[in-house]
Amino acid sequence: MELSFRRASRELIAAELAVLNANPFFNRLSKDKERLTAADVEAEQRDAEAAGAERYVLFADAEPVGILEFLMINPNDARTWIGLLVIRSQSHGQGLGKQALAWFDALMRERGVAVHRLGVLAGNAPAHAFWRSQGASEVKPAVLPDGKPIVIYERFVRGGDDCIS
Repeated sequence: MELSFRRASRELIAAELAVLNANPFFNRLSKDKERLTAADVEAEQRDAEAAGAERYVLFADAEPVGILEFLMINPNDARTWIGLLVIRSQSHGQGLGKQALAWFDALMRERGVAVHRLGVLAGNAPAHAFWRSQGASEVKPAVLPDGKPIVIYERFVRGGDDCIS
């Protein structure tokens, strides 16, 4: 399955909702509820836009299968951060997360980024395993503004040696 990436928009709220609501475990961890609403997704899109983040909906065979959001420069530490990489649960294990990350790495190489950070909710064991398998190293624990504990990881962009951090 080959992925295509479409910039998030109001027209893609239903697609995002389909991805997010296919992941009740993640929704419980991140939002304290199993099902999100269109208003929840619209608020996430607004927050991403206000922060200057880039948000993409991932499609395979015209079906929405994931979401990738990143911030080129986090104002808290001036680093590039992945804020969200989620693949719908029924597509787990098909290599889509790795494909999304390869696309992200290529984009970061083009933009001269060698390393990025991300936060993983402390209770999300599958995400910790995924990120470790993709070369991410634990930096430190932290707490989100809503009180949820996370682990901050750092990962070198793969596939090029000509990047700066």
